[in-house]
Amino acid sequence: MDGEEAFAGSHLRRGRLALVLAAVLWSLAGVFIKFLPLHPLTIVFYRSFFASAFFLFFRGRSIAMPRYALLLAMVSYTAAISTFVAANKLTTAANAIVLQYTAPIFVFVLVRFLFHERIARVNAICLAFGMSGILVIFLGSAGQPEALGVMVAFLSGGLFSVYMVSLRFLKDVHPGSLTFMMNLACWLILLPFVGSDLHVSLGDLVLLAVMGIVQLGIPYWLFSKGLESVALQEASLIVLIEPVLNPLWVALAVGEIPSEATLTGGALILASLGLRYLWQLFNRSMGMGAD
Repeated sequence: MDGEEAFAGSHLRRGRLALVLAAVLWSLAGVFIKFLPLHPLTIVFYRSFFASAFFLFFRGRSIAMPRYALLLAMVSYTAAISTFVAANKLTTAANAIVLQYTAPIFVFVLVRFLFHERIARVNAICLAFGMSGILVIFLGSAGQPEALGVMVAFLSGGLFSVYMVSLRFLKDVHPGSLTFMMNLACWLILLPFVGSDLHVSLGDLVLLAVMGIVQLGIPYWLFSKGLESVALQEASLIVLIEPVLNPLWVALAVGEIPSEATLTGGALILASLGLRYLWQLFNRSMGMGAD
């Protein structure tokens, strides 16, 4: 029994380490986007192209998938990451990543209207705190040059919530296959829109390849490996270090400092998500319900 417990403990530690590494690699997105002097859609195109090439080797077996759910997932994923990259060009990395993380909050509202599911008490509290944080960021950007970027980042969070909801119909799809298909669809969808912007320097192409493989492909693989031993609720808590590290790397790399409104609003949004995941983790460990 001691040997089994030691093995389980080691497996859990490796899973947590994989999740931390995934979050750290994801958090590099802002630095790559700020350094690449390219159109946002060109960045998204090449990042997804190289990510799909990476996941070509990590696909699972083929299974039948709901056609409309798959189409919705592909379109919403493409739109979400396109607006996220655009937001990084138009406003601070902190605004872009924090407002992208409002997606789980929007999911509560979507499932309420689409599936008539009751919003649990802890989710309602999370929704209230999250919306307060969004309001603070919007008020802080009012009349500022970055106001458009804030709105685009907000749109990105909403689009990611649509993608997350569509995944409930694709839960049986292997994570590697799903990530491969999403990124393959992304660059194919964008191809007609970026045809004239595909000529990039060799240096930029190398950065885009590193971004697609190291910043997107490998962390998604690490995240799926981490979920083999770590509960989803705990995993969701661990990867919240991404929106904390992302603006930190950008501040160190290019000297971009978030505003007080961003820091305050972002803290409210991340605290609301932390509360939700901690509550779920506590209830799971106690064998209780989600409310």
